[in-house]
Amino acid sequence: MGTRYRDYTSDDMMKVSRFLSHAHSKLNRPSSWTIARFEFEIFFYKWRAGLLPEWEQNIGLWERDNGELAAMVCRDGDFYFQLDTDHPQEELLCEMLEFIEAKSAPAAVKLAVPKGMSKLQELVQGRGYVHLPNESDNIISITLEKDFPVNIPVGFLLQCGEEVSDQAKAQGHIMAFNYPGTVHAEQMLVLYGGIRQAPGYRPALDLSLINEQGEVVAFCNAFVDEVNRIGILEPVGTHADYRLRGLGRAVIYEALNRLRSLGMIKGYTGPMQPFYQRLGFQMDVEFEVWQKL
Repeated sequence: MGTRYRDYTSDDMMKVSRFLSHAHSKLNRPSSWTIARFEFEIFFYKWRAGLLPEWEQNIGLWERDNGELAAMVCRDGDFYFQLDTDHPQEELLCEMLEFIEAKSAPAAVKLAVPKGMSKLQELVQGRGYVHLPNESDNIISITLEKDFPVNIPVGFLLQCGEEVSDQAKAQGHIMAFNYPGTVHAEQMLVLYGGIRQAPGYRPALDLSLINEQGEVVAFCNAFVDEVNRIGILEPVGTHADYRLRGLGRAVIYEALNRLRSLGMIKGYTGPMQPFYQRLGFQMDVEFEVWQKL
């Protein structure tokens, strides 16, 4: 069955989400992105900031003759390949690369290539790309076989959904990712909250730990892929001044327990850090970054 390219439109959002879930089912792991990362990209910031049309222009779709998606390209800094097979046809991969190169400035094309996809590695090498050994990406996972111990220190309160204002959540995000006083921080304080409109958003899985001053000091939101019985943590963070107190562990473990209670068997997030490793997460999918010079 052949494939043909067409442009992405906003109406394709749920079709793409279903494809990412379908690809996971076929591969028994994420192809590249999870449904959470796709929805997060749209609703967390870009939609409210007016950046969505520009972002959507970097999405390419390839459909089979029956109208089903066979492949997709999208961008978050680097370009990512979304496929439902580890052995795609070379013609399809070449079309995907041509799409990417047409969307990129010379010497600015960077690709996240899944480790083990030898055919794609051979093609990018043949087109003049070089491997960047100091750059990478990955997805990590943890099995939800039993409940995790949740220990919330005295003086902190767990809240979820609309119990916490967008302003408090925005400030928590700013402090967790260390960009106070920047233009981006000013924008985040105004624009935060779009994630509530994401199709996969569930208030009971939008968790925050609050200190006695009402500040968000740790947070973890989770999405659910019921088809594959998986949960995806996005976003996750802890205020820089409140680390090493068990707060990040507590809010993540609470999210994982809630996912388990919903029938999920595995949780995903990333990229890997020593903190996640200590919590029990393991490497699931790794990507190498290639750049065309």
